[in-house]
Amino acid sequence: MPSWKERLALTAQRNRQEIVKANLSRRDMVRMGLLTAGGALVLKQGLSSRAFADGGSLPSPPIQNPFTHEMPRLPVLTGFTDPNQFIRGGPPIAYTVIDGATKTHKQQLFTTFPPTKFYELSMQENYVQLHPDYPEKSTVVWGFNGQVPGPLIRANYGESTLVRYYNDLPSVKTPAVDGFGIAEISTHLHNAHTPFESDGNPVDFINSINDPTPLNKYGFKDNHYPNVYAGYTTFGQIAGASAPGNPNEALGSLWYHDHHLDFTAQNVYKGMFGCYTLFDNVDNNDENDTTPGALKLPSDDFDIPIFFNDFLLNQNHRLVFDLFNLDGILGDRFAANGAIQPMLTVQKRRYRLRLYNPGPSRWYQFALTDLTGKTLFPFWQISSDGNLLPNAVKVNSVRLSVAERVDIVVDFGSPLFDSINQLYLVNQLEQVNGRGPTGKVLNFGTPIIKIFMQPLAGTDPSNSGLAITAGPQVGIPLRPLPDTDAQLAAAVAKAKTRTFRFERGNGAWQVNGKFFDEDVINANPGLDAEEVWILQNGGGGWSHPIHAHFEEARPLTHNGVPITSNTGQINGTTLYARRDVIPLEDSSETTVFLRFRDLQGRYVMHCHNVVHEDHAMMIRFDIGTTPPPV
Repeated sequence: MPSWKERLALTAQRNRQEIVKANLSRRDMVRMGLLTAGGALVLKQGLSSRAFADGGSLPSPPIQNPFTHEMPRLPVLTGFTDPNQFIRGGPPIAYTVIDGATKTHKQQLFTTFPPTKFYELSMQENYVQLHPDYPEKSTVVWGFNGQVPGPLIRANYGESTLVRYYNDLPSVKTPAVDGFGIAEISTHLHNAHTPFESDGNPVDFINSINDPTPLNKYGFKDNHYPNVYAGYTTFGQIAGASAPGNPNEALGSLWYHDHHLDFTAQNVYKGMFGCYTLFDNVDNNDENDTTPGALKLPSDDFDIPIFFNDFLLNQNHRLVFDLFNLDGILGDRFAANGAIQPMLTVQKRRYRLRLYNPGPSRWYQFALTDLTGKTLFPFWQISSDGNLLPNAVKVNSVRLSVAERVDIVVDFGSPLFDSINQLYLVNQLEQVNGRGPTGKVLNFGTPIIKIFMQPLAGTDPSNSGLAITAGPQVGIPLRPLPDTDAQLAAAVAKAKTRTFRFERGNGAWQVNGKFFDEDVINANPGLDAEEVWILQNGGGGWSHPIHAHFEEARPLTHNGVPITSNTGQINGTTLYARRDVIPLEDSSETTVFLRFRDLQGRYVMHCHNVVHEDHAMMIRFDIGTTPPPV
C-alpha cells in the first residue's frame, strides 16, 4: 500500500496535469495563487509534490525484466530521385514557408546545388511500448513517421538532398495528449551547413494539415540540404574532394529534431528527433574500400547510431512532463533507441557506435564495464559532435552534454574480451536535478544497455589500426583540422571579440541579461567574418551546453587555459576538435573561434538544455544582411 507521502505526490502530479490541461496563463496562475512571480509552483499540499518528495514525482512503473529485448536499430529511410513522387504537395519549388508559415522565402541554393535526392518524413502521433513489461501501445509519442527515434537518413557529400517534413499531428486546437507539446513543428538539422530558410529556426514552425493556412494548406515544409563542405565559396571544388568546399570541414553524425519556439523541450521529450549521417570519400560507409585515404571504419550493420533519453511515466505508462520545472526535466527510466534498458547483440569484431544525447536536460558519461562493474574497458573515440578528430584517442569513458554526439569504435574482438561474453554500457555521471551534473563520477553507474557478444561470422575488414591493444593513447590519423595551430593563432589575432554570458535572471534564463526576442539581432557578423566568442556561465550551480547554428566552433581556451593538441579530456570531454556544442559547467568560461561563410541570413545560439532555451536562453545572430521574405 502506498505511503501517505506517495499518495500526496500522486495527488500533486494529477493536479499539476489538470492545470496544464486547463491551459491557464501565467497571469491567471499568479492571480489564483498557484504560481510565484519567478515561475515556480507554490509549495502547498495537493499541488507541489516538492513539498514532500525530493525530485517532485512518483517513480515510473517498475521494470521486472531488464535487458531481455533487443535494442531497435534505426530503419534506413529510402530516398527517391523523381521529384514528382511526393505523396502530397506536388514537386518541390525554389521557395519554402517561414515565420509560422505566414511568409515564403527563396531556397537560396536550389539552383546552385539542385536537389537530386528526395526524402519524406511525417510527424505522427503514435502509441508505443517502451518495454515488454509495460502494456502494448500504452505510451503516447509524437515521432517522425511515428517512430522514436525517427528513421536514419544516410546522405553523401556532393548529393544535394531535399527533405519534405509533413505535419500530420492532430489540430493544435485539440488539447495535446498528456497535456504538453504543441502540434506544430520546425525541424532543425543539427548542425548542418544549411541556408537559414531550411535551418529550422524556432520561428519557422509549420501548421498541421488539420489546421490549413492560406500559404500551407497541405501542412508541410521543404528543407534543402546542399551537403557541401563549409567554405565552398572560397575553396570551390578541390581535386579529389567529394563536394565543393574544404573537406576538413566535413560533418558526420548529425541529427534532426523539433525546434519550435518555446516548445522545443516538450516536443523533443515527446519524441521529435531522428538521425542523419553524412559520408564522403574519406569516411564513406565502406569498410572494404582499399582506396588510399579511405578510413575503412566499421560500416552498414556495424555502424550503429544510438539515441539515449530518459523518461518519467505515470502509473498508466504515459509520459509526464512538468511544465512548471524551469530547471530542466529528468526521467528515471533510461532508453536506448526508444527501448528501456534493452540488450544489444554484437559479433566479436570492431563496431562504430554513434552515441547521441537528444536531451532535454540530462548529461551522460558513458563507459563499458563487465557485469561486476569492477573493470572499465577502453575504446577509441574518433569524433566529437560527429566531427572526426585529427587522431583516434583511446579513452575509458566519454561525456555528453545535451545535444552532443560522440562516435566510438569498440573492438569486441580484442583479447580483453576472450574470457567474457557480456558487458554493460553504463552512465557514470551523477545528476539529481535539471541544473546539470553534480560532478561526481560513479564507480559503476547505471546500466543502460547489456551487450551480448557472439563469435565473429566471417572476417572483420575494418581498419585494424582501431584494434584495442596495449599501444599508445593516440591512434590512427582521421581528418586534419581546417587550420594548423599557427594558422588559427594568426586568424584569432585579427578577429573581433564578443562576449555572451548565460545566466539566471527574473525567474528564467537570459543571455547578457536579456530574454530572447526574435526581432532583436544580438550579433551581426559580416559575411566571411572571423570572430572570437567568449562563452561564460554566470554560475549559481547551473550547467549550460551552448549550441550555435550553421558553423562549427574551434575551442581556444577553457577557464583561461589554452587548448592544444596535448590537452586531454576536460571533464570527460575532448575540446581539441571542431565543436557545435560547448559544455559550460557551473561558473566556467570557454572561448571559441568561428568563421561565417558562404551564406547570409538569420540563425540562433542557445542553451541546449532545451528547458532553458524555451525560457528564454537564446540569441539571434544574422550573418551579413538577411534576405527579405517574398
